[in-house]
Amino acid sequence: MIREDLRSRRIAVIADFVVNPGSALYGRQKAPPSSFMDALVERGWGVMKMPPHVAKPESCEALIEVSVGDLIDYRKNGYDVVIAAVEDLPQQGVWLDAMAVCFRKVGKDMPPVVTIRSDATAADADRLDGALAPAA
Repeated sequence: MIREDLRSRRIAVIADFVVNPGSALYGRQKAPPSSFMDALVERGWGVMKMPPHVAKPESCEALIEVSVGDLIDYRKNGYDVVIAAVEDLPQQGVWLDAMAVCFRKVGKDMPPVVTIRSDATAADADRLDGALAPAA
């Protein structure tokens, strides 16, 4: 049985750094997630967190392929998808180049990409709303 999604059928693909800015992976201590994350939750966005951008690419390839497959399925089933790329992180924090390769490999268009800063705020969440991808 399929349950109705309470997240408004919108998915934001975001960097691990945005969710876990205080992670030891990034050499920081106890930094809270930004108001950007709070805004996404308050607005009903679902979130797909990509592997940390500091991980070795070969350790993330399979996960990126699975994530792209999930995004294709979401769009096929009427979800809107937006990728929030972090301008000052390698691969924009979301493995953008690797995702593009996976989308091309299966002949599908990539969802819209919105560039945010690593210190994104609630105002940046407005830009995601403005870039909603039509369902595939």
